[in-house]
Amino acid sequence: MKMVSKIALAGALVVSINSAALVAPAFAKKKDEAPAAPTISKEVRDNFVSAKAALDASPKDLAKAEASITAMDAAAKTDYEKYIASSLRLSLVNAQSTGQTDAQRAAALAPMLDALIANPATPKNEVAIRTNERAGLYFTQKQYAQAAAGYQKAKDLGYTDSDLLLNMARSKVEAGDVDGGVAALDMAVKAEEAAGRVPPEAWYKYAFTRLYKAGKNEAGDAWTAGWLSHYGTKQNWRAAIYTFGFQGPNAAKYSKNRVDLFRLMWATKSQAGQTEYLQYADAAIKVGLPNEAKVVLDEGAASNVVPATNVLGKELMASAKTGIAGSTPPATKEKNAQAAAKGDIAGQAGDAYFGSRNYTKAVEMYRLAETKGATDADRNSLHLGMALALAGDREGAKAALTKVASEPNKSIARLWMTYVAAPPAA
Repeated sequence: MKMVSKIALAGALVVSINSAALVAPAFAKKKDEAPAAPTISKEVRDNFVSAKAALDASPKDLAKAEASITAMDAAAKTDYEKYIASSLRLSLVNAQSTGQTDAQRAAALAPMLDALIANPATPKNEVAIRTNERAGLYFTQKQYAQAAAGYQKAKDLGYTDSDLLLNMARSKVEAGDVDGGVAALDMAVKAEEAAGRVPPEAWYKYAFTRLYKAGKNEAGDAWTAGWLSHYGTKQNWRAAIYTFGFQGPNAAKYSKNRVDLFRLMWATKSQAGQTEYLQYADAAIKVGLPNEAKVVLDEGAASNVVPATNVLGKELMASAKTGIAGSTPPATKEKNAQAAAKGDIAGQAGDAYFGSRNYTKAVEMYRLAETKGATDADRNSLHLGMALALAGDREGAKAALTKVASEPNKSIARLWMTYVAAPPAA
């Protein structure tokens, strides 16, 4: 399946009009017999035979076909005669325009399709097909609203090609109706899933790219989640996290939340190299978690991703050790949190335990902070959900992450919710 294919016509419909059908009698011999094909004049019939032979020849004799079809046009009197003349003219123009640009072909083919669609003698199933083709020409000519209307009409006429909903969606989006286009694309996704197939990856990428561009971040996140649920490779998780929070305007928006995104990158095993390890350690130090920075750098060294000779790595490790020496140990923070009237110290203890990968203890502290009341309840719920997820309690994680109500924590919670619902593929 594709996002609006190159111009292609249902040529088989033209071929199906054969010379035998043109000479059948115009009346039935008995009452119960089906009506025969309409009669046509000898001049139209003879020119049809000549034109079809020229088009079927190898190579095609386009000059002879042109002359015969022009004679058909002049002789055609009935709707049926005009229908078969237009059908052959469509085949001729299709052959003549081969090799031209899509824009040139669209301009040449559109009048032929319009004539066939408008002709009452054109079979209903063909009208539906030609209407779909005409919509494709509108799209090629960047007349997106007309394309969307055309695809909808083709659908109403009974056209059921597998690309129809996708093409309808793209036309609506390009016409400015992002919501309507994505809704149509959602129908296409559901149709694929109902048929037992995994929707193409390009559909998800198209949807969330357009939604983010339109500022519809929550809807974009939902499509990103759908993409990762089907195509959750390490590479795609890394791309999603970078696009979400490390590039463009979002880099500033999530500058104070970078550590939470690096934690997700670590959880999805999508860290690609020493840069991510070093940036993760730096982000942890900047938010006051030197113990987490040291853990990250130790992991990088153990896996030979961050060489012992790396200058920045050495500097960050020195900063981490200095920070650890000057900070209260997690166990002491936990003890102080138990005695505190408010939950902020408990939250700090939870962060410290989280950084040392002790998620069970982190959950305890975040729960305590929740009970006593944290100044930033959303951030506490976010970290509780993350810790529960990494501790293996997915249902608990969902419940905690769902509580996050304000930005930017809410968007990060949605991304972590995707991880909870669909862990990365191996």
